[in-house]
Amino acid sequence: MDNVLEVVDSGLCTGCGTCAGVCPLQIVRMKIQDGVFSPELDSAKCDRCGLCVRCCPGYTVDFKKLNESVFGKQVEDASIGNYLGCYVGHSTDRKIRGISPSGGVVTQLLAFGFDYGLFDAALVVRMRKDSPLHTEAFVARNKEDLFSASKSKYCPTSVNEALSFLRKEKGRFALVGLPCQIHGLRKAEQELDDVKSKIVLCIGLFCSHSVGFDGTEFLAEKLRVRPDQIREIIYRAPDSPGHMRLRLVDESNITLPMVGSWHAYMPIFSSFLFTPKRCAMCPDMTSELADISVGDAWFPEFNKAKLGESILIARTWKGQEILNQARRAGTLLLLPADDERVKRSQLVPLTFKKADLKTRLEMIKSQGAPTPVFIGARCKRERSIASYVRNLYVLSNMRISKNHAFRRVLLRVPLPFHRLGYGVYMFLCRINRGEIE
Repeated sequence: MDNVLEVVDSGLCTGCGTCAGVCPLQIVRMKIQDGVFSPELDSAKCDRCGLCVRCCPGYTVDFKKLNESVFGKQVEDASIGNYLGCYVGHSTDRKIRGISPSGGVVTQLLAFGFDYGLFDAALVVRMRKDSPLHTEAFVARNKEDLFSASKSKYCPTSVNEALSFLRKEKGRFALVGLPCQIHGLRKAEQELDDVKSKIVLCIGLFCSHSVGFDGTEFLAEKLRVRPDQIREIIYRAPDSPGHMRLRLVDESNITLPMVGSWHAYMPIFSSFLFTPKRCAMCPDMTSELADISVGDAWFPEFNKAKLGESILIARTWKGQEILNQARRAGTLLLLPADDERVKRSQLVPLTFKKADLKTRLEMIKSQGAPTPVFIGARCKRERSIASYVRNLYVLSNMRISKNHAFRRVLLRVPLPFHRLGYGVYMFLCRINRGEIE
């Protein structure tokens, strides 16, 4: 491959932005196309150096090589990767926890790093002020910047495009990213010494799959709201488990529960509607190559809590030490969490990412579509009717939501039906429990 346009043409681009972040000529730009971020470049200006392709996580990831580089060993736990310890906890800062739907630990860790001089800035993502349904990567240098990047974003992000900035600047940086973005970062570290030396902390977020910008636009249309009427969107307002809040230009507000109601919106997103096809080909749910991984603590004892809690997985000694420092400083309240409980709490996404992946890739290949090359990825292959039905549900929903005619039909489907459909999928995952343990 000469450049990333061939990855895009193959349908394997993750939209992570790594190519834009590492291009020596800085001719790669991330644009929004078909609801996702996609690179564009002037081929006439490209010198075919191949760096963008070598750093791209879309068409191949050598997990064997990267695990040796990051951890000095191969994967020991097929479900959640290498780790030193699992924890559950939250920020002790009332302001930080008050603006966060699930513990506020990422914002707190970055704020702690600033306060104690562990790094100078952080590569993070926020919603754009001039286009409130879209995201932008930026470099946060203080707590106020961090607050603008807090809260969940259930739409595409492209944080690695900010790598181009840190390569020109002096200092030490932290990066917060999704699994595919962490894959791109680790590949870039193999190629570029300045990236490897400047990124001193990598915080990875749990991710089952992304939802395109067209998913949010669909939801707004279902609420009979035009995109140009929206001033601000908050996917999870700071109450556990959270509500979506749309603030309109006329200062009125529309809210929808996230989960736990027949009129919740998350079953639409969880059902793989408006999900980029490349998300169905990813073997990593818990950001296995990060220093610290963070996700929601869906433990039964927290179901009725007013404030959320987070799962934290310390993977490297560097990540473990930062957690220890933050706990000793009193900024994080952390309790040990049994790794099996962590895996059970993430049963549905782990089934999607691990138990069903190989069968799903075979189904995609049978349709004549290319799939990525993964070396050393630890995934089981379940041959069962339940796995086939689950994968059929995933791939069918991804396909119909990209069809404009079917999309008009989906607009007429009441929210309770989406919850019912996803409930069946969850049931089929739960009968698969042994496959991820």
